[in-house]
Amino acid sequence: MSGAIFSDSWYKIADARVSLLPGVAVHRQQWRGRAWVVLEDAYSHRFFRLTPEAYDFVRELTPEVRVDDAWQRYLSEHPDKAPGQEEVVQLLSQLHASSLLYFRDGSNDAEIFERKREFKRKEWKSKLLSFLFFRIPIWDPDPMLERLNHLLKRVPGWWGLALWLVICSAGTVSVLKHLPALTDKAQGAFAMANLPWLYACLALNKLLHELGHGYVCKRYGGSVHTFGLMFLVTTPLPYVDTTSTWAFPNKWHRIFVSAAGMLVDLFLAAVGALVWASTGPGLVNSLGFNLMLIGSVSSLLFNGNPLLRFDAYYMFADWVGIPNFYQKAQQYWYYLGDRYLLGSHAARPPIDDESERNWFLVYAPMSLVYRLLVTTGIVMFVMDLWFGLGLIVLGTTLFTMVVMPLVQLVQHLTGPAVQSHRSRALAGVGAISMGVVLLFFVIPFPYALNAHGVLQSSRQSILFAPVDGRILRSDMGHGQMVQAGQSLMAIDDTSLRLDIEQADMERNELSVLERQALTGKMAEIHVVRKQIDAKTQRLQDLNNRLEILDIKAPHEGRFVSIESREKVGAWVQQGAELGHVIDTRAPFEMVAVVSQERAREIFDAGQGRLRVRLVGQSDETLAIDQLVVLPYQRNRLPSAALGWMGGGDMPVSAQDSKGETSAEDFFEVRARVVTTPEQHVALVSGIKGVLCIDMPSRSLYSRLQETVRQLIQKRYFLG
Repeated sequence: MSGAIFSDSWYKIADARVSLLPGVAVHRQQWRGRAWVVLEDAYSHRFFRLTPEAYDFVRELTPEVRVDDAWQRYLSEHPDKAPGQEEVVQLLSQLHASSLLYFRDGSNDAEIFERKREFKRKEWKSKLLSFLFFRIPIWDPDPMLERLNHLLKRVPGWWGLALWLVICSAGTVSVLKHLPALTDKAQGAFAMANLPWLYACLALNKLLHELGHGYVCKRYGGSVHTFGLMFLVTTPLPYVDTTSTWAFPNKWHRIFVSAAGMLVDLFLAAVGALVWASTGPGLVNSLGFNLMLIGSVSSLLFNGNPLLRFDAYYMFADWVGIPNFYQKAQQYWYYLGDRYLLGSHAARPPIDDESERNWFLVYAPMSLVYRLLVTTGIVMFVMDLWFGLGLIVLGTTLFTMVVMPLVQLVQHLTGPAVQSHRSRALAGVGAISMGVVLLFFVIPFPYALNAHGVLQSSRQSILFAPVDGRILRSDMGHGQMVQAGQSLMAIDDTSLRLDIEQADMERNELSVLERQALTGKMAEIHVVRKQIDAKTQRLQDLNNRLEILDIKAPHEGRFVSIESREKVGAWVQQGAELGHVIDTRAPFEMVAVVSQERAREIFDAGQGRLRVRLVGQSDETLAIDQLVVLPYQRNRLPSAALGWMGGGDMPVSAQDSKGETSAEDFFEVRARVVTTPEQHVALVSGIKGVLCIDMPSRSLYSRLQETVRQLIQKRYFLG
């Protein structure tokens, strides 16, 4: 051990007579190749980790010997590993704060009571600040898990592994085989009628998930004394307390306890997939789908993400051998700020090994960003359910993530830790604050509006079926060049000719009635003649349709047929799209879609430099010589490729199986593309690309303010 040999605070503990409490359990572990000792309070099940050298010194402390005498004797017997006085002061202070020390001189009842009361205050304060994420213990499941372990411990572990692999593999294959049906089913997952069953499957999944943790913990010799309800965003879900795993000497046992819940999730998801794929529409089918959805999403996005303090985080911390990984990563960044921003040369990094620096440097900012994203999503979710409660959650979140850190910074700057270099610390904080103000509120930054679209010829014609019928012949195939007036395909005219024949017969009957009216019923002749005129017009329309059953190219270009439309015998309905004729010699234009919020920026501020980048050819930037924003909203996408179902980023309506109708109205932007002879770009109709529109420079605060205002107006109809 190292550190200052003498300490100014030594007089506070020199005459104390202390020792570890009799109920403290001792566990030895290996972390990153180094030995550690873990002390466990048998009553509160709280843990404290220290080095073997520190534990050897603590063992020398007895109620009969003063701390100073014990330290002097240990120093003379073990001069090479004896702790300095400052380290002893810190060590005993931490053990005392953890309620692990026994004091002979004075019962210290008042101090212990005060410390307990302070701990309770902090605990209640934490619960109040996270009132949507609190726990209520209910039951001690340890006896039940003991009986379950007694029954199952005779079953070989590889049997369970084999069963898990078989079921999960079968479930994965089933999902891949029914992927299109799964996509359609997922669109109605959050429908009101499905929400009760979704929650029921969530509760069942979480119950078995937590029992999986508890059973594996018990199997490796741990204890599980708490089962309760965790209220997550007002939703009650079960939980178990498996903190006894922290004392396991084998890190792989700890990792397996953390992984047990996810293994249960994936197993249930696979069972749900098999049930869903093998049953027809109904309650059982819906329950299987919901179980599959909950098990897979919770494992892959939440419990399986080490950036959140769930199962994968504890697995990751055990794997890299860094306990309290999240807290130490935060403390390391606090150390960097304290050391290099505030100029505290006495600050020491919270690392036990130099290789931990890289882990802490990367993990802390990544975890912060991901937590901000998840927190934002939770706040918006709560505001959607109950706007008033959402505002409270938002205020609490801002208080804990913004106000409290600022208060702690002020307390640190005015405290004794920076007394010797307070001017340097204040100057550093002032410089950083001024930089943030300039960067966020003052300095204007250029930015571009990116609109996704598809490349189209400015001259292209869409061919529609004039009547219901079957394809009689197909003269040109998909992708062939055609001339103006060239026949492309023909539709069977049998039905149309029958209609013409019937209309002609009806007109002849009316002609007979007309002659009869001329001889006797002159009052009816005007009515009959109107009917004859209508039938004549009908015959003319039918004959005109007969002429256009031969589908011809309206102009020169390339014929692009709709899938299966060129097949002889295929049935088409009147108005169905048969194909396109694209003039490849005409200029191309990018047809892009812009949300209502982004279109407003174009209308208000105009646009600067325009350019287009095509997918697969992004190394070439194409110029634009004309941009037109159609001044009306639409919901029909220029191409299904721009919607979610076609790989685009526009949400589409669940009622449109073709994925051509957007879920929200948008504005269409058309920009004519200009190429130079030096550019080797393949301009083909239908290629996706991005239209970049440079906008006037603005500060980050201005852009953020407008984005938040538009979000509130759009989502909550306020402002």
